[in-house]
Amino acid sequence: MKTGRTARRLRLLAAVLVLINLTAIASSTTPANGPDQSMETIRVGNVAFELVRIPAGCFSMGSATGAPDEKPVHAVRIGHDFYMGRTEVTVRQFRAFVEATGYRTDAEQRGWANVCPQPGLHPNERGLDWRRPRFEPSDDQPVVVVSWNDAVAFCRWLSAESGRNVRLPTEAEWEYAARAGGQESSPSRPEEVAWYEANASDGAHPVGTKRPNSWRLVDMQGNAWEWCLDIWRPDYREAAPDGRAQMCDPVVPQVVWRYVLRGGSWFTPARQLSLSYRARYLNHFSRPDTGFRIVLAPAAANDAIPTVPVRGGGAGHGSCAYDAQRGRTILEAHGARFEFARVPAGEFLMGGTDGIEKPAHQVRIGSDFEMGTTEVTVGQFRAFVKATDYPTDGEKVGVSWSRGPDTDWQSEDAVPWCHAVRDQSDEHPAIFISWYDAMAFCHWLSAETGQQIRLPSEAEWERACRAGTTGLYAGELSEMGWYNYNSCNRTHPVAQKQPNAWGLYDMHGNVWEWCLDFFQPHYEGAPADGQPRWDVRGASDVVSRGGSFRNPPGWVASGCRMGTFPDASHGNNGFRLLRVLNRILWRAKSGARRCDYRGRTRHCADQ
Repeated sequence: MKTGRTARRLRLLAAVLVLINLTAIASSTTPANGPDQSMETIRVGNVAFELVRIPAGCFSMGSATGAPDEKPVHAVRIGHDFYMGRTEVTVRQFRAFVEATGYRTDAEQRGWANVCPQPGLHPNERGLDWRRPRFEPSDDQPVVVVSWNDAVAFCRWLSAESGRNVRLPTEAEWEYAARAGGQESSPSRPEEVAWYEANASDGAHPVGTKRPNSWRLVDMQGNAWEWCLDIWRPDYREAAPDGRAQMCDPVVPQVVWRYVLRGGSWFTPARQLSLSYRARYLNHFSRPDTGFRIVLAPAAANDAIPTVPVRGGGAGHGSCAYDAQRGRTILEAHGARFEFARVPAGEFLMGGTDGIEKPAHQVRIGSDFEMGTTEVTVGQFRAFVKATDYPTDGEKVGVSWSRGPDTDWQSEDAVPWCHAVRDQSDEHPAIFISWYDAMAFCHWLSAETGQQIRLPSEAEWERACRAGTTGLYAGELSEMGWYNYNSCNRTHPVAQKQPNAWGLYDMHGNVWEWCLDFFQPHYEGAPADGQPRWDVRGASDVVSRGGSFRNPPGWVASGCRMGTFPDASHGNNGFRLLRVLNRILWRAKSGARRCDYRGRTRHCADQ
């Protein structure tokens, strides 16, 4: 009897010990409050994606001391929880997508990719893609040489495979998560959290090998730039207070919209690791340090900002008047004065018989327009920058292109327009101005004056330059233009030479002038009515006209043309303005759109 009681006690003790052991095992994998709600895992085949829960909340976005495009600091309220990839998307994860779909990246389709900044006119290299990014990638490194298009395609695939709403983060979501809701700031010791130029040794590193932030996200700084949903804008004045993505740019055609990247990379200096630093490139841009991170969000959080107001420097600080005695229209804005001369409607023979000027073809421009009598000057551009705090492309990137009398084009640090003007007066043409900078200037002046101001189309430019002439030049070249025979290798104040018959100065030489058109190395299929050529697939270059102080006579001829990267800041590139007198139809593949300015707002309607 006693033996039986002892046996029962031993069995009960054993059961208790087993129960205690099971409880201990369970407590080591599951929090006391139940399943871990701060993590989410998506599985597709044998590939898993770990995501961290990001709670709804408020934070201050931007920087008061950073670059102009990081201002103003503004409050953002993220009204929804979402999940963000704990790491950047890896080579292994991207390979699963490619193998499942047969997808070819933008770099693979082109046969080349951009490379990290280095001297040279065309910083790209053949044979680069996500499998061959100039270093030997491992499966657990972030996938790079990925464009915005590639990242969006990946998110669509993962959404379809998982039945979840997977997308890129909005720019506000990215910064909110990187800051851990405001708990974190840019690191004082970046080597603890980031792979960047000081410690990366020319390549990306496996994800998760640096310290995470307080929300368990790794590599939010360095390793690979991360694409966001948003179209880049030059400041936060129209940013959504709820963190939605900016998905429209009224300033430039859609094919050349630029998208935001965040976080810096293995190649970048420490200053670009800042949690507020923003980079921007075209949607097909990719290089050995561009990657991405995914988010899992409610479908409603996918909405873009519904409207985009026209940016101005205030409540309309401009005026428009007509000088009847001189036959000139005068615009004024923020102390800057702009003079326009009329160019009559008419027909002319555009182009020539040589190279990229072929074929010569008849163009009929159906409406009069007005052209700036001079190139935009340093003083005029300064008024724009002071009114808007606009960061030019040269200032943003910190690299511009210059050329000496005995050297080819090369990149230089810190030579944006504001540094170049130290040796120039307010009457010199503004230089180191990108096409995007010129388009932003036109947008600003339109808003300030209530006029429709833009760059000329290539045909409008040549019509204005020729002023009814048919030869190489609109008069005696040495009397009308600054070029390499008479310029002493520098720009000159505008309007120092003779104007053409329609009162326009410096149409030959001084600086190249941006036009609206995307560049094609021929005129086959070009519009015959003076409209800009925008139906160019995968546009990368835009047209410049007129030649510069560095060029020989043939390059400053009326029909000479050149294609240039739209974000390039060259020491001999400027621009000239056009004032629209009648509303104009802009053709696009989806149909025509009629656009005009009424007061401070641009109105567009399908035709």
